[in-house]
Amino acid sequence: MKKLKKYFTITLLISGILFVSSCSDEIKEKEIDFPNDVTFNAGEGLAIDVPWLTYLVPDAAYKVTAYKYGEVTMNVKKNANGTHTGFALSSKNYRSYPWITSKPRATTPSAAQIQAAVDSSIYSVYSGTYPNQLKNFTVVRVEGDDAFFTIDQPRIVEHVLVANTNYNFQLLNYGSRYSSKLNALTQVYDEYTSGTTYATVRNPNIPDAAPAKFGVWYMSDVYNFGGGQDYIRLAGQQILSKIAAGRAAGIAARAAGKTKAEATADSTAAYTAKVQGYVKLIAKGYLNSTQTGTSEYYLALFPGVAPAPLDLWNTIQGAWAKWDLSGLGTVNKVIFYMDSSDKDANGKMRTPPYFCLDGIRLK
Repeated sequence: MKKLKKYFTITLLISGILFVSSCSDEIKEKEIDFPNDVTFNAGEGLAIDVPWLTYLVPDAAYKVTAYKYGEVTMNVKKNANGTHTGFALSSKNYRSYPWITSKPRATTPSAAQIQAAVDSSIYSVYSGTYPNQLKNFTVVRVEGDDAFFTIDQPRIVEHVLVANTNYNFQLLNYGSRYSSKLNALTQVYDEYTSGTTYATVRNPNIPDAAPAKFGVWYMSDVYNFGGGQDYIRLAGQQILSKIAAGRAAGIAARAAGKTKAEATADSTAAYTAKVQGYVKLIAKGYLNSTQTGTSEYYLALFPGVAPAPLDLWNTIQGAWAKWDLSGLGTVNKVIFYMDSSDKDANGKMRTPPYFCLDGIRLK
């Protein structure tokens, strides 16, 4: 926050007569707060109202101001399939799996109810075990070059605040289905413990531990981001890739005439060396039509995947954090992209292309 210094003269009213203090006017200083961050709260530079715990996709690009530090235009458009591209607005803060899609249930939810539950999760910021403290924020869906904002006058973007959506956070940590039984072979949580007995478990971040509220939890891929297949948690993806690398190395060793012991050693070494697992954001800055720089930020990262000094990171981000964009230099446009290690056979990212953004600081 910046402080605006307001100066005023103190006068004295004595016995009904106005006197100016002797000698000279006494100058006092009062500090009044004005934001130098672009936020997305109605009345604080944004003309759009987002009621508490709701979300909306504006019909067109919208403007947000930060006192004298600049006006930013956020790009957004609605898609025919019910998704959006660019920057939607939200105040939602769901931090677990949807209740309505859990099993066992007395009634089966409709397709519309499932989609509403998924949308509620997509448009919620994951802020850990505590409620979101930032009021309104944007939910960014990356597609092509359409997730961008422009600035009325060229400036440096000191940083933005970013977080995972609840949808992505649960998928990265547990996958499409979460139960009390993890299948070591598939790295997918099984629906049943045995027979028709559900492998129930407490919904993440729900403090009520009563077994009657346990369930098998689901996060459906209603928009087909994952190609119709279950999402495997990020750690499970790494384990499966290690197993595949070890198996391939062992087969190659035996085909080359190595002994069983040598093949086993090669297989173990390949298993250990294989590292996988990341979700990252990419920002590209532009001054008019000239690219000024690129910045990367990891929303999820396992050790050994990225070069130093990030090589020891082991995290799936679970709260708001700063992303320094000052390295982009002076810009009047920033475009966001997204990448992950979870790709299909054609190289298409299966991770849902969403993240949350707030607090654009200009200087």
